[in-house]
Amino acid sequence: MISLADFRVVLVEPSFEESIGFVARAMKNFGLSDLHLVNPIAVLGPSGRMRAGHAQDILDSIVGHRSLKEALEGLDLSIGTTAQKSYAHSNLVRKPMTPRELGRVLGNQAGTVGIVFGREGTGLTNVELGQCDATLTIPAVSEYQTLNLSHAAAIVFYELHGSAGGLPSGEISTDRLASQEVKKTILRFLSQSATLSGIEEYERGILTRAFRNILGRSAVRHREGSLLVEVIRRISETLAHTKKPDDSRPPSAGSESDTDATGWTEETPVPPQRHTS
Repeated sequence: MISLADFRVVLVEPSFEESIGFVARAMKNFGLSDLHLVNPIAVLGPSGRMRAGHAQDILDSIVGHRSLKEALEGLDLSIGTTAQKSYAHSNLVRKPMTPRELGRVLGNQAGTVGIVFGREGTGLTNVELGQCDATLTIPAVSEYQTLNLSHAAAIVFYELHGSAGGLPSGEISTDRLASQEVKKTILRFLSQSATLSGIEEYERGILTRAFRNILGRSAVRHREGSLLVEVIRRISETLAHTKKPDDSRPPSAGSESDTDATGWTEETPVPPQRHTS
């Protein structure tokens, strides 16, 4: 299991300093320490610090960012939280797993993981969720599914702590998660293969998001990711040779494509709805 010290907690535009304090306290309760804020609306003051209790060290080491993309840099896996599920086949960013499922997925692996929480009132947009490798939700009654930010954070931290504590000493794996660069390369070759196969742009966006969900849910290891890169690269090269028999040069992994490296662009046909997390 990934050490809880390797988790990064990201709050996007928190509106209340008390929320920041309560989240820091919950982090302290369950052994997390790395707190990042994206464009915070609230200014941390005495009220927020009072709610943090003995987690003052976490507040003192907060890292600020101007964008979610910046906050996710350096992570091997990023998980966006949402209270809303989607039953539309095209909206794959809202097909979340539960905190308990996440704990099982991360068992016996090493790497750095980010958990992203949205705004107190509106949560994360589809575009923001699309920047994450996978999504997570806390099951609740259908009549009222939205949890308070710090309550939701505490539940997630509890499940991760329980999963970490369930592994016997000495069974922590050094098999790292696939890096973002490896996953981006997989998605680039996949997009190229889909384009060369004649798949329509709309379907390519859905396909790439679906494949990114698979990579996120399975927490693919570095070795597995490298093998996927090699296989999909060869498929892309074969398709390129078939399409252009006079040109033996395969498409470059670094070339521009109509789907970006994350597999999710503003052109992807899902409206950026806001919601509560």
